[in-house]
Parts: sequence; C-alpha cells; structure tokens
Amino acid sequence: MKIATREINGLIEKPNTNFLAYLFYGSDNGLIEERAKKLASVYCSNLDDPFSVSKLIGKNVQSDTTLLADALKAMTLIGDLRIIFLSGSATELAAALKSNLEYLNPDCRLIITAKDTTTKHSIVTLCDKNPKIASIACYPDEERDLYKLVSNSFSDQSIDINSELIYYIVSKLSSDRAINRNEIEKLILYSLNSKSIDRNEIDTLLGDNTSQVIDKLTETVFNGLPEDLAPLLAKIKIESIQPIVIIRSFQSYLKTLVAVNAQIQTGVTLQSAVSNLRPPVYFKRKQSVIKHSSICNLARCMSLMERLLSLEKQCKTGTNPDPYSLIGQSLLGITISFSRQRV
Repeated sequence: MKIATREINGLIEKPNTNFLAYLFYGSDNGLIEERAKKLASVYCSNLDDPFSVSKLIGKNVQSDTTLLADALKAMTLIGDLRIIFLSGSATELAAALKSNLEYLNPDCRLIITAKDTTTKHSIVTLCDKNPKIASIACYPDEERDLYKLVSNSFSDQSIDINSELIYYIVSKLSSDRAINRNEIEKLILYSLNSKSIDRNEIDTLLGDNTSQVIDKLTETVFNGLPEDLAPLLAKIKIESIQPIVIIRSFQSYLKTLVAVNAQIQTGVTLQSAVSNLRPPVYFKRKQSVIKHSSICNLARCMSLMERLLSLEKQCKTGTNPDPYSLIGQSLLGITISFSRQRV
C-alpha cells in the first residue's frame, strides 16, 4: 500500500499492525536507512541482537530465494516479534519478495531497503498494491523540510541562530539525509559551549566549495556566459554535486527573483524590493539579484521555473543515463537566451 508523504512520519512512529512488511525506496539512501532503523527500533530495542534480528542482502536472496522464506518462518527464542532487514537493489530483491509473499506473518516484520529505486520498478508496483506492505518513498528533502530539520536541531540544544543563517546552512546541505545529519551534528557540537555560530564558522566547518561552485554556475547562467559554462559543469560532476542539488539551487534563486518582481509590480522600486527580501540577501550577492531581476521579469521567471521542474522530474525518473548531461544541455539553452541581453 502506497503511503502518502504526510502520513510517513506518523506511521514510522506508530506502525499499523495491518502491515507485515515495509518497503523503503527512492534516491535518498540516507533517509532510507534512517527511516528503516527508526521503524525497526519501535519493535526491537537492540538491532544487533541476532536472536531477534536477521539481516539479508540482495545478492544472496537473488541466488537463493529460500533464504528469505526461512527467515520469515523462523521464530525468536524468547517469543518476541522478529525483525528481518532485507537490503539491496530493487532488481536483486524483486524475485525473492514476489515468491515469498505467502510467508509474511504477524510474528515477523520484514523491512526492505531498496536503494536508488524509482516508482516504475516492479518491486514498488508490487508493494503499492499489497495491503500488507507499506510502500514508503524516500526522496531528498525539500528546502522547507531542510529548514525545519536545521532549525529544530539547533532549537533542541538551545543554540541561538537566525533565519538567514539557517537558510545559509540549508544551501550547503546535500540531497542525502544521512550526510546532512552528520553535517548538522558537526555544527551542533561546535556550538554547544558558546550557544551560537556565525557564517565564517559555518564555512570553516562545512566548507564553502560546493556553495561557491553552484553560486558561480548561477552567475554564469544569468549573466549569459555560455563560454564559461562547460568547465563549471565539469567541476560539478567531478566533485559529485548531485543533479537535484543543482536544480533546486536554481529554483531557489528563481524564487528570489519572483519575490523581487512581485514587489516591483506593486510599485516598489527594484532597490527597495531587494532590500525588503526576507531572509535578506547575502550582501555579496545583492548586486547580482538586482541585475538579474532587471533582465528576468515575472513571466520569464515562471517560465524558467516550469522548465526546471520538468528537468527535475526527468532526473528523478532515472531513465536518463547521464543526468549531468541533461542538466548541462538545459542550462546551456538558458544561458544562451540570457547572452542576447547582457547588461
């Protein structure tokens, strides 16, 4: 059964007894692991206990499907609910799961982690249609979710941080929940004594290379400099900056330009519209926002936003073997369009 996004957290914290198995899939491997372990912890306090927890991997059950059947039929020595972790690629797991659905039972919970899997894979379709299996998609956090994650993490430790710095941290985070949690924990540990943190300290702890490269890419596109685009795209691919991170950075910047243009339509001057933005624009980027707002009106911003949303959807389907090439082609087209009106 497919679980709606708004219901996922509640289900993991308080599992429905109707579900005998859970499938966690998607492109955010860190979030898949986090949710799977959190769910398992509801049933078992010690996930390293071999008498209560079994762990199977895809390549093994692919070659011998009876391994999963044996695990599902096994009983714990002390009579408690048994947990089975089944992890691997969707291709490795699909046949074993399909042939062992009859062995799902109330004395066992099967927790499946199928990483780098899209909704089109047969294992997802199978679980979406089965009323005894909760099918849970795990995709990278949206900006608002990352903001909430950072804000709550600092608030829980009573560390003083303003909205601008939270957004700044969010801009440096990746598309993987596990990596993001590690980065946030690094900031929290550093801030525990002083109960505060500033931008320079964030740069020191998290590094500013990814943010700088993406900012430079954004500048290159909106300044209409196609000749500078190729080396930046090559650098992004070498440094493994995720395609979705690139797309969402552009979407975020477009939202800023939309906010500016919306104010201009009410009669506010360009300079005042930029100054009125909340959170405020980082001072080093203020002139760029003014410049780009003057050449990218509201209609053009919305057109570009639709184009980027379509690009994000294409990248998420996983049908393109090289999403970096897909992004490069799209950004090149946008850059060339801006090159015709350089200011």
